[in-house]
Amino acid sequence: MPTKYPFKLPHFSTHHQGAIVTENLDGELIQFFSKAFQSFDSASEKLTRTYVGLENTLACILESMAAGVVVIGLQGHITLFNQAAEKLMGIKAENVIGLPYNDIFGDRPFLMKTLETGEAHISHEAFIQRRSVTLPLPVEISTSPIVNANGETIGALELIRDISERKQLEEQLTRSKALAELGKMAAEIAHDLRNPLGAIRLYVSMLQQELNGDLKQLADSVARGINTLESITYNLLSLARPIKPNFQFIDLVSLIDDVLTFTIYAMEEKNIKLVQDYERDGTLICYGDFEQLKQTALNLILNAIQAMPHGGELRITGRIVEDKDLILLSIEDSGVGIPVDIQEKIFTPFFTTKSSGTGLGLHTVDRIIQAHYGRVRVKSTEGIGTQFFIELPRDARQKQVPIFSVNDLVSLNETPRFNSVHTIIS
Repeated sequence: MPTKYPFKLPHFSTHHQGAIVTENLDGELIQFFSKAFQSFDSASEKLTRTYVGLENTLACILESMAAGVVVIGLQGHITLFNQAAEKLMGIKAENVIGLPYNDIFGDRPFLMKTLETGEAHISHEAFIQRRSVTLPLPVEISTSPIVNANGETIGALELIRDISERKQLEEQLTRSKALAELGKMAAEIAHDLRNPLGAIRLYVSMLQQELNGDLKQLADSVARGINTLESITYNLLSLARPIKPNFQFIDLVSLIDDVLTFTIYAMEEKNIKLVQDYERDGTLICYGDFEQLKQTALNLILNAIQAMPHGGELRITGRIVEDKDLILLSIEDSGVGIPVDIQEKIFTPFFTTKSSGTGLGLHTVDRIIQAHYGRVRVKSTEGIGTQFFIELPRDARQKQVPIFSVNDLVSLNETPRFNSVHTIIS
């Protein structure tokens, strides 16, 4: 009967002390075991390298995550603290690794509860207060137990996500819904006001033609009041309408020159010095709506003039921010300034500090700039002045939602046309 091994099995004999020794050990067997051990060593090396590689990859993934990751062991000591966690909490990993979690973050109970009970906590909203930052940071915290292959808990993991941007978007959405309802109501009121205002204007114009002296001045005052009411009505209607720019490439220098023709006399009357700080080399070109952006600039310049009743300096600055591919316009006055407690409210509709203002001017400015994929900011100090910054992309087409065309071979509304084919069935 042939053997199943390609070599002779060695003959073993028992040593007198009970040890097993070999006699006549075959050379092929030695070579076989040598190769087997070499293969085992090589496989072990590969497994070690693979394990180390996976370990490094996992470490890189954890460090690259946008969410903060904190891991604790069975004793509650911190074993991992990634870069995002450092940024979110303002603490270096080297200062917390190995320390008890409760000693550092004792006011956050979720992770220790997960370690004790094995129960995960999903998407709990909270705030993190850091010493270096005044306002608390809104975060979302999730925890889960870490188990091994046998299902035994060996630690717990905490994920911390910064949700400040999401909170801002939620607030904007809530505000937009409120404004939409307000716009509908305003449109209905404005529509109801237009007809009686038209009749009153007609009667007042007739009185202006017939009256003289003090009575005519009274009629003129009524006419001016009607103009104000019509302006408010127009603004109410515009509040309800969406802003849809007619995009084209425009020269902002020409736009500013056009606006200044309407305001230069008011500046001269109030002894306001105009400083124009921008180049006229054709570089301040953006993709936008000329009339809408002109309305924006006119509104801000008129506000600046009104803020300097006793004279001052109006500075208009324009430059290109190359790294962000946008144009930055600044309209700065040396006027009375805006109180700190109302600076966040100035873009809110119907908020005004002027006795005859409608509170829709700056709100309209904000809406127009947003429709151009830009933003408007304000910096003001009482008694020193106010500066409005307008950021506009040089080419708003890059910000627009792309439209992809599909070239169908056959339209859905057409009957497919095929070449005539004769099939012969035998």
